[in-house]
Amino acid sequence: MPRIGQVNKLWGRDRGGIEAVLHASVQDLSRRGYGVEVLACRPWRSPARPFPPGVAGRELAAPVVASMPVHWEFGAELARLECRCELLHFHLPFPLAEAAALRLPKRIPWVATWHAEVLGRSPMVQWAQQAVSRRFLQRVDAIVVSAPASSHSNGLRPFPERVHLIPFGFDWRAFSGPRPRRDAGRPAQLIFVGRLVAYKGLDVLLRALTTLPARLQIVGEGRERPRLQRLAARLRITDRVEFLGHLPDAELPARLAAADVFVLPSRTAAEAFGVAQLEAMAAGLPVVNTALATGTDWVSLDGVTGLTVAPDNPVQLAAALRHLIEDRDFRLACGRRARRRARNLFSIEARGAEMAALYEGLLAPRSKMEVFPLRAS
Repeated sequence: MPRIGQVNKLWGRDRGGIEAVLHASVQDLSRRGYGVEVLACRPWRSPARPFPPGVAGRELAAPVVASMPVHWEFGAELARLECRCELLHFHLPFPLAEAAALRLPKRIPWVATWHAEVLGRSPMVQWAQQAVSRRFLQRVDAIVVSAPASSHSNGLRPFPERVHLIPFGFDWRAFSGPRPRRDAGRPAQLIFVGRLVAYKGLDVLLRALTTLPARLQIVGEGRERPRLQRLAARLRITDRVEFLGHLPDAELPARLAAADVFVLPSRTAAEAFGVAQLEAMAAGLPVVNTALATGTDWVSLDGVTGLTVAPDNPVQLAAALRHLIEDRDFRLACGRRARRRARNLFSIEARGAEMAALYEGLLAPRSKMEVFPLRAS
């Protein structure tokens, strides 16, 4: 079987949604018999993360500048990886890898998954990153997006014929156990899972919580944690908010199953999909998310698997949460539909098969094949 090289800025499913997607994908490819090798960075002084059995990988310890790792030997490592593989799959945004790839002769097919736009940079940095990405995408053979809205991203408009829609897949079985019985009279339990960074909108959620008969668990770490803890103290809700930090993978399914509603209050298009929604949906939780013109409100559908509100609006967010808290029948129905949608649309078995088919089409002799964009059902 061919050897597939996976290139991403970081490794370790606890480091973010992209990394969780990559972890599920490489495990699936390995099960299908592919050789798999990962090249990634890790922040200096951050411990290394193990690779799954059968998956080779290397993390380069690197400083992080403007949320992106920078390593002086990355280009050489990428060139060596290409020599060992039959196909390279890049996960974007990753300016270091995109710039390094421009120096390669490109002897094998390249695939790029477009996870999100790069936002929040100075105009000059934004322009430079967009210029590098545009030149890089001109060289790739296929561009994968995870949601219909992502195919309309500004950076992809010059390449419509190369865009393939393959939603992210994950192992839903780990989250599909029975929900525990809810104690009568217990306050509603809200839960958020993700990195504690500004675009996640957790300050909006804390303000919404001040008007709700509920408790909130925040799972994850990030640079915003001290500021959020100070805000909770100012709002006088510290007795109803738990900052749990990072949880081991084995503990997360039970923590989700014990909650009533999952909340993803992100405020910008940097939230392109919201992978944590999938795990919550598989656990049978309704989701309250925000309308961002990305994939967030396509993953969990308004009025079907939860509710969608405008970003940066604590009043709307509180109203949606109150609706789910007070209307038990609606909440439970949304949770049941969420579980079905997670299983039927986002299983790694189905989406992994689509990715493998894309790879095989690109690896076939060019004289015998023609690659067509895939469409999600």
